[in-house]
Amino acid sequence: MERKQPDILYDLTNSSQTSDLFPKRFWKLCTLECLDMLENEARISSCQDKQGELYLRKNLLSYLQRIRGVTCDKDQIIITCGIQQSLDYLCRLFPPGRQTILMEEPGFHKAAAVFSNNNINVQKVPVDEHGIVVSKLPRVSDACAVYSTPSHQFPTGVTLSAGRRYELLEWAQKNDAFIMEDDFDSEFRYYSKPIPALQSIDRDDRVIYLGTFSKALSPSVRMGYMILPPKLLKAYFHRFENYNSTVSLLNQYVIARLIETGQYDRHVRRMNHIFRRRLERFSEELADVKDRIEISGNGTGQYFRFFRGYS
Repeated sequence: MERKQPDILYDLTNSSQTSDLFPKRFWKLCTLECLDMLENEARISSCQDKQGELYLRKNLLSYLQRIRGVTCDKDQIIITCGIQQSLDYLCRLFPPGRQTILMEEPGFHKAAAVFSNNNINVQKVPVDEHGIVVSKLPRVSDACAVYSTPSHQFPTGVTLSAGRRYELLEWAQKNDAFIMEDDFDSEFRYYSKPIPALQSIDRDDRVIYLGTFSKALSPSVRMGYMILPPKLLKAYFHRFENYNSTVSLLNQYVIARLIETGQYDRHVRRMNHIFRRRLERFSEELADVKDRIEISGNGTGQYFRFFRGYS
């Protein structure tokens, strides 16, 4: 039975997407170019490596090094169908005897659903105005990982402070655990430069870096990526030895071409400008009710939170 979708005038959920901002013209041009590239390379009907296309991984690495300060090798990058597939893969890589993941509270419920479906126990850790409260993590833990959104916490919007970043890395090292850094909309920062990724200051190979193209381009592109520390990369090659990539070959080429030509950077800058103006307009319109509604946000990402208050 088909479920009837409700009529919505204004969708203010984090799942909403503005379709008119998709870079249609550049996507069309790059698609035609990439079809010719694939034909010339005799790749248009080929099976793909499980890690994703080298052409995309090379260009993505260059972009992440420049924009997010990420340090890794192209062979550590795995192209996936989005954050949930990335997390699903990771659940199969953690040791069988360590089936607990620590998560922020409040946190990303769709990530929690993946962990639950893989029979992994989830323990909650509180979040305050400086991000995940590292002091509330168990001092000694058999958890395999912490799932965190340090650049723009979901759903509070706060940024993990510099001090807590080092504390979190120290905790992971002492407990032989990993940190899953979901950096999902870090490119959007309206009043200051983006803060480098947690992965960029990791010196002990504890951070698993997770990213997506859903926020900058569109969720329908169905493409994300993860950067695995060497220890997990070895486990990945063993576990998924006979897998092929499930991500569209053409779309991988198109995004790689967008990055290579600088069109992706220009698109992100345009999005930052538009979303900053929308945030300011939204704040202006709510000024008359600021005694009843508080907006929580720090000029980053694609969302902010409402708090209903009483004067």
